[in-house]
Amino acid sequence: MHPGHQKIDRREFLKLFGLSGMLLTSSGLACAKNRMTKKPNVLFIICDDLNDWVLYPPGHPKPRTPNMDRLRQRSVNFANAHAVVPVCGPARRILFSGLYPQTQNNYGFARWEDVPLLRDCVPLPLYFRNNGYDVYGTGKLFHEGAGGDFYTAFGNGPNYGPWPWKGIGRPKYTAHPAQYKLWIRFLPENMHRDLNYGPLSNVPNWQADPAKGIPGARGWYYETGKPFRYVDDQDRDKMPDEINADWAVDILNKKHDRPFYLSVGFIRPHTPLYVPKKYFDMFPMENVQLPPYLKGDLDDCATILRQRWQWGFIKFKALIRAGGERAWKEWVQAYLACTAFLDDQVGKILEALDAGGYWDNTIVVLTGDNGYHVGEKDLIQKWHLWNESTRVPLFIHVPNGTGNGLTCDHPVSHIDIYPTLVDLCGLPAKPNKGRSGMPLDGVSLRPLLQQPDREKWNGRSVALMAVRDDKEIPNFSVVSRRYRYTLCGNGEEELYDHENDPNEWTNLAGMPDYAKIKEQLRQELLGILRATRIPSGFPPG
Repeated sequence: MHPGHQKIDRREFLKLFGLSGMLLTSSGLACAKNRMTKKPNVLFIICDDLNDWVLYPPGHPKPRTPNMDRLRQRSVNFANAHAVVPVCGPARRILFSGLYPQTQNNYGFARWEDVPLLRDCVPLPLYFRNNGYDVYGTGKLFHEGAGGDFYTAFGNGPNYGPWPWKGIGRPKYTAHPAQYKLWIRFLPENMHRDLNYGPLSNVPNWQADPAKGIPGARGWYYETGKPFRYVDDQDRDKMPDEINADWAVDILNKKHDRPFYLSVGFIRPHTPLYVPKKYFDMFPMENVQLPPYLKGDLDDCATILRQRWQWGFIKFKALIRAGGERAWKEWVQAYLACTAFLDDQVGKILEALDAGGYWDNTIVVLTGDNGYHVGEKDLIQKWHLWNESTRVPLFIHVPNGTGNGLTCDHPVSHIDIYPTLVDLCGLPAKPNKGRSGMPLDGVSLRPLLQQPDREKWNGRSVALMAVRDDKEIPNFSVVSRRYRYTLCGNGEEELYDHENDPNEWTNLAGMPDYAKIKEQLRQELLGILRATRIPSGFPPG
């Protein structure tokens, strides 16, 4: 049995977190009992570019995430969860609005206030604030950070640093000088930021180049240009994710007379992949495993999908041309190192949640904003309609929940998080009543949280995903418990059998034996669009 299926009692849970000496005293028990009489608190954690490796898919690199593992053991693990639009900006706006991109008529990076339909809709954190909660947030929540005046208190906005610096302009997106020399032969400099990686101990030193107007600079810098002090891994400034974890811990260390909603947005493992050296040391190069890979994998994919958004394909090609398989392994190592670093920050918050006596009355949600290709399908990127881009971890812990410790394989997506939290916390079911009146597009996952292995429930049998470039006709995909079906804006189709082909290597869309399954999934996809909004020009033909 997978360890995620185990159920453990509270004493064992504290022991797992290294808190065995912190079993609640009588005063702590009284405090916890008092909190149980209130509406449940909510702790919401979203991680940037965290792919499904933390779910341990067979044949993939193995991360070291003991804190997320322990949370999964105390939660329902939605193992078939997906981002609706698998890229950070729209993914987060969809999650916090509970509205599909076709409902919003926006699939891109527009801010909340720039989407006409959303101006009269209530974002998730504000809805909790309007219903008696103290609402706190820090880090990258919306793509732009806070997203608006939704919080009782907000900590820090997104910060991807530290960065190298040339001594001119802002440090953000500056390449590491050592890697610049490697990539510049194969890749435009403005793409380097997504391939830069390494331990903080590899301190950058940009040499002055008067002919190019480069003053030069040594050391690490925050995005604002403020120096990031680094002597060694033990004597340095804190990274943005560490600062945000500490901010959240401070909130959890306070006494709260009202229920709270605390959301934390972590940057890592988003690029650039810089973290302390100890995290790289966890993954010796000789032990690094590459993800499953099939040469020519793209040959039977829809033309429109393999020709769109070339950035990710170009980066992977450059990586291999510059350094071959070793460079690819180094990149996997760096991604794993950043995931391990992220896990430590998650652990700080979970420990504070328990030490403060809040665990017994707090709903905990952990997810990623989108998946991430790390070489699969010749990509280093997201924003595609394949499993590596769309599949995300989703752990939901409900205090005393009957499903905690079990895995659910029903297809769900970020569209379901808003209605689930509203349901679990007993808030009015129609957040936009009296304003836009828009009903939420998702459904509450409460039945699956109570019984994750149930065969039927009141939700959809598929999860919907979409991508659109500029004003082109969108491409849509649905995932069932077994299959992925994609219908592109130009009429091309893909069909994958996850039971026999978990890596989506064989497109079955043109095979007569699968015509019935393909048509059934097509109708389910169109059914969701009819119930929400069918984009102009869709379905094709």
